[in-house]
Amino acid sequence: MKSWTTDGVKKMPVWSRWVQVIKKKKLKITLSVLILFFAFFLSKAVLFEAAVPFFLPIWAIVARRYPRYLPFVWIGGLSGSLTLGIGQTVLHVLQVGGYQVVSQVVKNKKLIPFQVAMVILLVQVGWQWASYGGEIPLSVSLLVLYESILSAIMTVFLFQLFVPMHALTTAKWTFERIGAAVMVSALMLTGMGGLLFGLISIPLVLVHVVLFGAVSVGGVFVGTAVATIMGTILSLSQLSFSGMIAVYALSGLCAGLFQSKGRLWMAIGSIGAALFFTVYDTSLPLDKVYFASLALAMMIFFIMPSSWISYAQNQLFPKPSSVLFKRQQWLTDKVNTQLYDFQQFVEFITQLVNDRFPTQKEIASTTNTPDYSVCGSCFRQDKCWGTENQGMYPIVDEWKEMRGHTKSGVRYRLNDRIQEKCVRSSGLIDALEEEYANNKLAGHYAHGKKMLAYQLRDMSKHVSELMADLQLNEANHESEEEKISKRLDDAKIAHFQIDMLSEEPGSRKIVCCLPVKQAEWETNQMVGERLIIPILHELYDEPFEISRTTEIQDPFAHLQITFQSAVRFTYDYGVFTRSFQNTVYSGDAHSVIPLHSGLVAFVLSDGMGQNMEAYHESRKVIRLLRECLQHQMNPETAMHTLHYVMSLKHHSDLYATVDLALLDLQQGKLWSFKAGSMSTYLLRGKDCVKIDSQSVPIGFLPTMSVDAEERIVKDGDILVMLSDGMFSPDYSLEEQENELIRLMRKYESTPTGSLADLLAAEFSRKYPAAEDDRTLIVVKVKHAVPEWSLFSPSYRNISRERMIK
Repeated sequence: MKSWTTDGVKKMPVWSRWVQVIKKKKLKITLSVLILFFAFFLSKAVLFEAAVPFFLPIWAIVARRYPRYLPFVWIGGLSGSLTLGIGQTVLHVLQVGGYQVVSQVVKNKKLIPFQVAMVILLVQVGWQWASYGGEIPLSVSLLVLYESILSAIMTVFLFQLFVPMHALTTAKWTFERIGAAVMVSALMLTGMGGLLFGLISIPLVLVHVVLFGAVSVGGVFVGTAVATIMGTILSLSQLSFSGMIAVYALSGLCAGLFQSKGRLWMAIGSIGAALFFTVYDTSLPLDKVYFASLALAMMIFFIMPSSWISYAQNQLFPKPSSVLFKRQQWLTDKVNTQLYDFQQFVEFITQLVNDRFPTQKEIASTTNTPDYSVCGSCFRQDKCWGTENQGMYPIVDEWKEMRGHTKSGVRYRLNDRIQEKCVRSSGLIDALEEEYANNKLAGHYAHGKKMLAYQLRDMSKHVSELMADLQLNEANHESEEEKISKRLDDAKIAHFQIDMLSEEPGSRKIVCCLPVKQAEWETNQMVGERLIIPILHELYDEPFEISRTTEIQDPFAHLQITFQSAVRFTYDYGVFTRSFQNTVYSGDAHSVIPLHSGLVAFVLSDGMGQNMEAYHESRKVIRLLRECLQHQMNPETAMHTLHYVMSLKHHSDLYATVDLALLDLQQGKLWSFKAGSMSTYLLRGKDCVKIDSQSVPIGFLPTMSVDAEERIVKDGDILVMLSDGMFSPDYSLEEQENELIRLMRKYESTPTGSLADLLAAEFSRKYPAAEDDRTLIVVKVKHAVPEWSLFSPSYRNISRERMIK
């Protein structure tokens, strides 16, 4: 039947809501039913033909690991106790009360079995002393002693079976846990002696189903062992039928012998063992009830899904993936060999490139003495070239020096001077043009080989890292989660799941699931800060911080702590830029490129001139450099690549300076890469560090070099980058630099957004701006302080001591 709300929204059917609730709380419901079931039958267990209830052990284990499920233990345990009588119920209540008192005094987990045994012994001695008027029979005293010892052993088995809540669905079924499950199940079956429906005995059916399952999963050895253990426990409940131990053991052995034949032959083997003992010993209880129960167990075994048995086999005896391992090893070796061959090829090409082309010095040495074929047959050769620094030497040297200018007027003037002095001017000009082209091509070759060598070096480094990762994965066969989990295990930190959400250096994100401690939420936070963060820092060589802590209740109570790469510093920047002609375009270009949360790049490029071509040139440099950095190219290699691309220009003499500052917000480092740019100033209190450049702009000469420098940054540092238009050519550079540093110190407390404009305005007031575009970038570095922190570093002038006279 469909129902609708007043707003016209369709309601979900009742049964659908219940199905969703059951799916959501499936683990809680299953665990509640199991605890109720265990508590009911363990509270009425029978050994040595006497009731030996194990109500207190199940209470102790649930109180320790699943305290929210104690009501189910109470309901199930007292219900089972009532079947034994009111006196047994009162006795169990007294034992629980005594245990609660003792557990509040002694909280050591390892002493829980001892606590259970002592409480049972004391309560039972007091109860029996009151019952027998102070004279306890010896047989009763022995039973009390047996019950206390067996309860302690039972507590150990229950600890093995019922793992902590966070590992309940992920814990492996080890042989110890399997043995504990068999022992606990057998003891529970002793409490089911009265479950008889006609000729069907529920305990016998369950015993044979478990026996067939054990044989199917583990074969003859596991089946025989399980059958022997369960037969022993069941026989101890009725000492008159101790011969049943041999019956169950032989049933498991015969069923295991026919495991490979199929389920039918396994059932026939079990029936054969029972028939043999029926003829051999008529005193054993092998009656109609036994065979009827065995027949029902066989029917259940026949219809049991094969997937259940396969799942149990995979859990208990995971198949070794030797084939997959060998294939992975073969594939790794093959890829490793190919990468090694490629690395050797890269090294060979690098050495070949370094030795193949002549250097600039070699080129210059070959052109010291002009030797032009057109002048060799000329009658004026001695007059033009006879005396050094006279004749044609000054004119040709000037032609070579000024040939790089592409303005037509400059070339015409140089050619006219040669025509005035030389009778074969057209041939000489052609020879000079050919020499100029060859020298320029040789310069491109020289820088091209340097750029190629840098790129091959980076490629070889990447290949080496890839080979190392492959070899490490082959040797360890563990993921990043397994590596972290192993380190946490070594540090004795309880956890049950690790998830690596991001593996990128500088922006890693890791989620750790920890059990909720009894010392509340702050203790878990402290475990993450004091223990887990140092382990992650040691593993990945970068700082981490806790970004989020969440307490989850479904499917069980646990704590999720999210760790991410920590950013120790934050930055704030301001930019002043103005075109000389007050246009929307400028020869200066800048960009701030966040490469990831822990690394940011500040780029300033100054194209030669103030026109549209200079604007496009500087923007092109910024765009290409951004792409290189975002593709994780080495900054020095990226700048050489830019130079090679920019120098391959035709009919253009445009070039651009590059000032690249990489700020590492995690480690607190500054890398400065310069190509023809102005100095960078790093202000720290009363000190000021100047980072200079001696290299030429990108695209200016056929070859170039990059000035690189590394500095440590601290809280409160101010970084200033500027273009050459900020300084006036009418005043000395040192004087203007001192004035700029003075203004930086004076206005360092000014908000960063307006600091750049203020510095530019104050500076241009004293030193009028040059006829050039101007750009000023100001960056402030501060410690990263969380928003919830009660403490934040204050400005030092605020806390300066003031004296009142």
